[in-house]
Amino acid sequence: MNFFLVFQNKSYHKEKSGGYLWAPQKNEKGQTFHHWTDMKKVKKGDIIFNSYDTEMLSVLVAKEDCLERERPSSLDDLKLWHKDGWMILVEYIDLVRPINYKDYMEDILKLQGEKYAPFNKIGRGNTGYLFRVSLELAEYLFQILEDTNGITKTSLVLANKQIDIEIIEDLEKELKSTISLEQTEKELIVKSRIGQTLFKKALLKQGNKCRLCGVTDERFLIASHIKKWSQSSNDERLDVNNGLLLCPNHDSLFDKGYISFDGDGTILVSESIDMSTKVFLNINGTMNIDMNERQQYYMEWHRVNIYKPR
Repeated sequence: MNFFLVFQNKSYHKEKSGGYLWAPQKNEKGQTFHHWTDMKKVKKGDIIFNSYDTEMLSVLVAKEDCLERERPSSLDDLKLWHKDGWMILVEYIDLVRPINYKDYMEDILKLQGEKYAPFNKIGRGNTGYLFRVSLELAEYLFQILEDTNGITKTSLVLANKQIDIEIIEDLEKELKSTISLEQTEKELIVKSRIGQTLFKKALLKQGNKCRLCGVTDERFLIASHIKKWSQSSNDERLDVNNGLLLCPNHDSLFDKGYISFDGDGTILVSESIDMSTKVFLNINGTMNIDMNERQQYYMEWHRVNIYKPR
């Protein structure tokens, strides 16, 4: 896996809308530069940190190896560059909290390496498009992403491998063709299949027990998405912060909206559940979970869209 940084000051919105990166092969004088030709080095699964107006707004994951493609029509009005070029199809993973490179520039300059580095010695972006990122700098940027946005390296590695995306897309096609199944049966199949993917393994690495009751037998732990996978983007489906390990009882309650969690992790229990049912299902108002900022973001979606207070 290789890492890059792309400066998209003029083209970010158009490229993001189209899900690609594009650079010319040559300028009008027939000249070419490493920050264009390095596009050919990008392979499926590589990670690209972006910069727009000095900030990282998105992290990009290459869906395919670099392709030789003419300039997309969406860039025509910018009147930039030669027509022949290089294209990379990418998945844009947007940040909830943009990262200003200037806040971390002292360390970035120490870690970026000397050749083909994205920033010059005074901390400004070098003139050009795509630049190589050293492993040391990549690890540093991953740590910043986790601290500020709750996006972990594990979730990005999963996105690189495209394993969950392919399983989900294949499953969606399979279920659409299976007309005889009821919707609830389809959802059970989806949950069962996804529970066997690396999404669950990634959650297990963070703590192999039910977040509420402490059940540790992995056979009975379910990787439950906080924001439903059917309504999540591909990167949200792979984000381990969009998941809770729960036992079957608590997973069912959470999935159907009878429990949720407040911003500080305190359990919210629907008033429609009577006391005896609470006892049998092992839920009470004193339960709570720890959440980072990214998990709080997903949980707010659950409270608004899934939770049933009454």
